[in-house]
Amino acid sequence: MRRPFASLVLAVSLLAASFTLASAESPREIPMVRIHAQTSVAAPPAAVWSALTQGKTLVTWCPVWKNPANAKVAIAKVGDVLDYTDEWGHGGRSVVTYLARDRELRIAHEPNDGSYVCQAKVVLTPKGNTTVVDYWEQYSDESAPSARSATMSKMDSEITRTLASMKSAAEAHPR
Repeated sequence: MRRPFASLVLAVSLLAASFTLASAESPREIPMVRIHAQTSVAAPPAAVWSALTQGKTLVTWCPVWKNPANAKVAIAKVGDVLDYTDEWGHGGRSVVTYLARDRELRIAHEPNDGSYVCQAKVVLTPKGNTTVVDYWEQYSDESAPSARSATMSKMDSEITRTLASMKSAAEAHPR
């Protein structure tokens, strides 16, 4: 008596699995864009780190984090969250995924509408009396190649401005 029931359960499970597979979107490749920028800051890594992670300064150098609530935030650990709004009006959360104080910070930007994937990484390297700051941002972009190229150019310019603002903030208040 148990055997027909088990067969029925197996048949229903297989039917459900085949329906799920048949109705799911086929896998496809989505382009990822990666941009890198670098600057040298006339301040020690601790001062640069402070400018990167303290709310009162991070809202001045990073345009997506200008939400007034972020001015009260100090990034201190993995899992810390900031609200953001990008240049295209997507709002979401920026979540710290890796943190090595005075050396490296990684953040995943999670848009509320789930329309793209975006990650940022900042690496600080001491060099004499300065700190070399390397910034990478990578994001998915399903746009047509011409639109993707325009977005990449806009992002590259924004990252250059962002690093210049962060550099000014760090050099204005060195530790």
